[in-house]
Amino acid sequence: MSEKKTFKEISQTDYENDIKTKEGGTDKKTGDKIYLKYLSWAAAHKVMKIIDPDAEIIEHEFEHYHVLSGQQQDFLITELKPYRQTGDGYMVKVSVILFGKKETENYAIINFRGQPVLKPTSTDINKALKRAFVKALAKHGVALYLYEGEDIPDHPKIDVKEIEKLEKILSGLDEITGNENKKTLINTVNKYTNQDNRLGKKIKEISDMTYDQSGLFKIAANKIQQEFEKQSKYKK
Repeated sequence: MSEKKTFKEISQTDYENDIKTKEGGTDKKTGDKIYLKYLSWAAAHKVMKIIDPDAEIIEHEFEHYHVLSGQQQDFLITELKPYRQTGDGYMVKVSVILFGKKETENYAIINFRGQPVLKPTSTDINKALKRAFVKALAKHGVALYLYEGEDIPDHPKIDVKEIEKLEKILSGLDEITGNENKKTLINTVNKYTNQDNRLGKKIKEISDMTYDQSGLFKIAANKIQQEFEKQSKYKK
């Protein structure tokens, strides 16, 4: 059993030898390349076991149901899977126990642009579990500063053409549904932005969006339209 360390000791430890840098695209304003620092899950696992050899990782499982049809009757089958469905996508949940204390991270299954994956593959789920693990470990203090915005550059906002596209989508959606959908769509964008600050900052207007957030806006608008058309079909 290793000597118990406090959050302060863990958070003030230098992890630079384990941290890597990757290219994060290009700044659309300056044309300069963007570089981000990150802690890989393998390096995080090594650090965790060095700090506390008895540390544990818990990948939470959730009940999923489906109906199995038989010759004479149907059966309700229950399966445990390491993800759960939310209103707009899928989430995983991972806990890390360090020196007997548990920290937990809920993490959305997203693609490389930070958008929710609507039909996640086993690879998507595995990546999300690994990212959730690193973030749960960070809550214990391991390289926590990486998530304080110090290594995340300002995200370039969408240009005039993109703003016009989104306003056109919103106008068409309002006309189809007979409702004003702007507030709902912006709240949805902010919901995912709060879960992952790589998407940008919280917004108030369409013009405040980053390109990643505009993608979320389009997905959310499409979903509202599909739900409206589905409900309208049932009413007929």
